[in-house]
Amino acid sequence: MQLNLPAFLLAVCAASGAVASCPDPKSSDRVDVYPTAAELPENLLRFYIYFPRPMGQDDILKHIAIMDDTGATVEGALLSNRFDLWSPNRQRLTLLLDPGRVKTGLEAHETLGRALEPGRRYTLSIRGAALDFDGCQLGVETAHSFSVGPADLEPPAPAGWALSVPPAGTLEPLAVDLGSPHDHLSLAYRLRVRDSKGDIVPGAIELGQAETVWRFVPKRPWAAAPHHVWIDERLEDLAGNRPGALFDRPLSSSAKGWANEIPFQPIPTAP
Repeated sequence: MQLNLPAFLLAVCAASGAVASCPDPKSSDRVDVYPTAAELPENLLRFYIYFPRPMGQDDILKHIAIMDDTGATVEGALLSNRFDLWSPNRQRLTLLLDPGRVKTGLEAHETLGRALEPGRRYTLSIRGAALDFDGCQLGVETAHSFSVGPADLEPPAPAGWALSVPPAGTLEPLAVDLGSPHDHLSLAYRLRVRDSKGDIVPGAIELGQAETVWRFVPKRPWAAAPHHVWIDERLEDLAGNRPGALFDRPLSSSAKGWANEIPFQPIPTAP
């Protein structure tokens, strides 16, 4: 399965040793941040940071902060983890907001409340002084700004997704309008297209409109036969909600019963 995501997401990083000197920053160097939506829920669970080259794993959080609209650092917003959540190639960092503050009923939430407040603007700041795997400074300052809306307390609802079905015999994409932003890695790994035999259809995944649209481009032309979009129960939205289960509620109080397959059939073309 090919994923049309940042190229370095699936890149394999070979181990490297010390270098004699550090390279000058390039205009092509950039740090990408997900989710990309302009407004995020106050119970946002995580950010993903994609670096342009392999990074050093120690003390990265010293160079990352969430700033409020007054320029002050939001203290205690990020989970301080002894083992930072890096991808194997050391280019993707999963940045967790403290789940103890996100989830109601926990001591941290009751004492401090959520780190993000609805109606305010924030900036995720990644400083250029962060060191890469060779001990060189990143050299790129990143300020990812966003506004905050109400908490998302609605689980993903596949029954309400809208499909744009492609014509049979073509390589046109299947488009699925999810109705709201979802976790981009979940969309890459938790949705698949299967054929009438239940086999996974090979192709490429594209994400659009701030991760509210999932597109699938088949490797081979669509057959004029039944297919379905298969949904893994671990699919998550931006707040960590899953189909039939809210991150903020015990499973026993969550909605029950949801179909993990959405059937469709490519549109037959005139002979």
